[in-house]
Amino acid sequence: MPKYATAEIGSAAPPPSLFVDPIVAERTIFNSDRTHRLTLFRYWGDIDDYACGISMNPSGAAEDVSDNTVDGMCKRARDHWGVGAYYQLNVMSIRGTYSNDLTKEGMVNLPENDDWIRRIASQARIVVVSWGNPGHKSGRGPDVAKILREVCDPSKVVCFGKNKNGSPVHPLYQRLNAPLVPYFD
Repeated sequence: MPKYATAEIGSAAPPPSLFVDPIVAERTIFNSDRTHRLTLFRYWGDIDDYACGISMNPSGAAEDVSDNTVDGMCKRARDHWGVGAYYQLNVMSIRGTYSNDLTKEGMVNLPENDDWIRRIASQARIVVVSWGNPGHKSGRGPDVAKILREVCDPSKVVCFGKNKNGSPVHPLYQRLNAPLVPYFD
């Protein structure tokens, strides 16, 4: 499996070039032209005992490639949170490595993204939010927080800390064993 992939904003994810575990393929969901990623799935144990993370927007990670954020979150989920699987979700569904490029696109979030957030987060053992300042400023972070209040026990929604504007910090530069704190006060 290639280690990491980047994505130009709105670019289509290439189909997997190698054999992909059928469970990963089934649970990783893209729209029909693969320009928007709705879920990304990884597992190492019980596939139904999972954590989910909700970050800003999908990078180049797909069924057969990863990125630094996904790798770090999977390691935390496996080594520190005691679950058997991990879903990566995002407040915006469009693929793009750099969130600054989001202003170049018209449709940054498909409506079905919210449906997938509801579906996956409601069944997760732990929901780790981490969309940062851009997710907050765009309005999507507050929208997703409202969804989470509707579908989750608020005590299972956590983060690595909050920025000054109340948005949850991104995990990329957090220690692997960084403590989680409640997101909803």
